[in-house]
Amino acid sequence: MKKINLRFKSFIIFTVCALVVGCGFKKFEADLFSQTNADPLFKYAWHLLNVGQAVFSPAPAVAGYDLNLSATWNQQIYGRGVVVQVSDDGLEDTHEDLNANFPYLNISKNYTLSSPFTATSAAPIASDDNHGTSVAGLIAAVGWNKVGTRGVAPQSQLTVANFLSGAVSQSLAKYVDQAGGSFDISNMSWGGTQNTIDIVNTTYNAQLKSMITTKRGGKGAIFVKAAGNDFTVLCNGSTTTYCVGNSNFDSDNVIPYMIPVAAMNALGISSSYSSTGSSVWITAFGGEFGSDSPAMITTDRMGCTNGFSNSNRTTAFENGTNPENSGCNYTSTFNGTSAAAPVISGVVALLLQTNPNLSWREVKYILAKTATADHFVSGSIAHPLGSVLPSGYVWEQKWITNAASFKFHNWYGFGRVNVDAAVAMAKNFITTPSNLGTFTETNWAQTNSGLALAISDNNATGVTNSIVVPAVLTVEAVQIKVNITHADISELALELTSPSGTKSILMNARNSLTGIANLVGETFLSNAFYQEPAAGTWTLRVIDAKSGITGTLTSFSINIFGGAH
Repeated sequence: MKKINLRFKSFIIFTVCALVVGCGFKKFEADLFSQTNADPLFKYAWHLLNVGQAVFSPAPAVAGYDLNLSATWNQQIYGRGVVVQVSDDGLEDTHEDLNANFPYLNISKNYTLSSPFTATSAAPIASDDNHGTSVAGLIAAVGWNKVGTRGVAPQSQLTVANFLSGAVSQSLAKYVDQAGGSFDISNMSWGGTQNTIDIVNTTYNAQLKSMITTKRGGKGAIFVKAAGNDFTVLCNGSTTTYCVGNSNFDSDNVIPYMIPVAAMNALGISSSYSSTGSSVWITAFGGEFGSDSPAMITTDRMGCTNGFSNSNRTTAFENGTNPENSGCNYTSTFNGTSAAAPVISGVVALLLQTNPNLSWREVKYILAKTATADHFVSGSIAHPLGSVLPSGYVWEQKWITNAASFKFHNWYGFGRVNVDAAVAMAKNFITTPSNLGTFTETNWAQTNSGLALAISDNNATGVTNSIVVPAVLTVEAVQIKVNITHADISELALELTSPSGTKSILMNARNSLTGIANLVGETFLSNAFYQEPAAGTWTLRVIDAKSGITGTLTSFSINIFGGAH
């Protein structure tokens, strides 16, 4: 992962470096798409069509776990006319498999220039500015051009903001600016390290709110965000010990205008690195490391002197000795939620071509409504690192079904994206007036302050506090803020129960925030209550899951986003 130092935040590009060993893939049993062989590396794109190919890894994919998009492509729905910004470290717009989808309008952002930063392109500058080019290929690698691979939306248009380039001097102004511009979708395959926690930047939040309110004729821009690669992460303050992260520890993930994306591998389960948390919306394919099971095939910076694929690599496809990649223009080792997010950005481009009238909220609804809840089992999950927990404490839930019949899992959100089902719903979706009602929020109107509630030490019962919400809304997202005095908040868990009885775990105990004292107004978000009624009693439970330190809950606030009818 590449870390970017910034005064107010440390950003990570969410790619997990991969090694590839072995070789081979299973021949297609059926050609579901016309001209499949026109893109010679398409046969390795298991996320587009999974027939059990190994993609240079020792273990093959499990056939059938793919995007399910054959019907969509057969209708010639390729993302045509939709503009996707790749907010990243630059994009090699001259790449043989990207160039035809790069419009060279003065709408890209080059942050080595002076404000307003606009440019016709923003190519990679620093030697390690490789990430954005690979992200772009998963979205919009050109289809049927007899080179390379193919994007999910192979006729969508690409722009770029080189916000994360090693050549860019970081600033708050650029962080805010990259969230604005002339695009329909922005892909953000990066985020903060999830062993710290900070508060939501109000200026950034306002920029996103403006974009979802004004862009696309008031229908709103769509922001797709990598949920993170911190399923396990170095514990705060440690260089050797690992803890469990949480998507809610990245303050950008708790803004409801985002679509945070978790990653799934070619075996049909959560990728080993994928961050979990109640802020996750949807799951797409991000693969694994290649050395264990397939990573993702995508574009790379051209030539064997730079990029992820280069002459220094030890495997044939990556170092240019395999004739299928003699120019080192592609990589088979890309992975991470960095890969899963652009897959969803491509899917959203397909939805917007299908129905340009869809609002940002309707896109989120369709993704949630049509997602596949793989391996649906209810129950609980033990702490993955084996931490000893209080008797009776449930560290994590498996799949739940909320009162609006939506299935939800902190590891998958609403489930694996299903393209053909989503496109079919988009075709007939009622958009005027929106069937979701008028979007509003309660703006933290309900707060319990001045509390002095002792949190039982090392006890699954914990302490509870309730707020009555009068607003008659259909829930789309719920945020909470708490103030807690405790010398080590990694011991704590936060659970929220809705008026309908649905429980969501917002922070799991024995997490990565080791040694950090107190929660002071940080925001947590849950999508688990989607489409439930907001009115009624919401109950917070705070649990301390390790003995020795006691704490106190001093305030609890709630903010609900949803539709008023």
